[in-house]
Amino acid sequence: MEQEKQSVQSLDRAFAIIEHLSQNPGGMLLMDLSAATGLHKSTVHRLLASLINLGYVRKDSDSNKYRLTFKLFEISGRVVAGIDTVSVAKPYLERLRNETNEAIHLVVRDGIDIVYVHKVEANNSSIHMFSRIGMRRPMYCTAVGKSILATMSDGHIKRIWDKSDIKQYTQHTIIRLENLYQELEQVRRLGYALDNEENELGVRCIGTAVLDYSGRAAAALSISAPLMRMTDQRIEELAQYILKAREDISSELGYRGN
Repeated sequence: MEQEKQSVQSLDRAFAIIEHLSQNPGGMLLMDLSAATGLHKSTVHRLLASLINLGYVRKDSDSNKYRLTFKLFEISGRVVAGIDTVSVAKPYLERLRNETNEAIHLVVRDGIDIVYVHKVEANNSSIHMFSRIGMRRPMYCTAVGKSILATMSDGHIKRIWDKSDIKQYTQHTIIRLENLYQELEQVRRLGYALDNEENELGVRCIGTAVLDYSGRAAAALSISAPLMRMTDQRIEELAQYILKAREDISSELGYRGN
């Protein structure tokens, strides 16, 4: 038991050293690491020797500073490559459906469009959305698409707009770029986007982007329901649930921002 406790303590200390080195890419001297971690120099030296032996740290012979190697980056790259966004999101989408009793969608961006990659039907099956997995829709007229666009610069948005075949699917569809810019400013303030019958008459949606470890939009999720159920008050209630789901999924994908 005592040996196990000592092993855990050594692991904690080694990670503390790694954290400090990650914040100082120019490297740190032994005495600086000792001061930063609050550990005795002999303890830090011993742990650094182990980290060097394992390939995580190297010592610059000219400056005597310790630096991280790229080994952690290589490991994180393998982890990121193995992440399946749909698999990560599924339990949170199920939870969101159970919390709201409405249809939930997950989409990813593909060029100038979004593609539906997962759907959880509403508990209330009186009305079914026409959406299906694999279906492709424009970004400018969907809540999920607008939430992804809101993470981009105006220049990037314009390039997508110029390449898109702008159609007025309903009388509510945004067909002017200036109007889209204005709405995306609101999306950035609120953290979510709305589709007010812009893609399908009689259906209102709320959507938000999911961010990955790099801070980019990896996907977007939405709650969709008939107009009669999606009052402004209901939208405010649903916003709390969908923003929590976004936070949880983004965290699972490695996002550590605010």
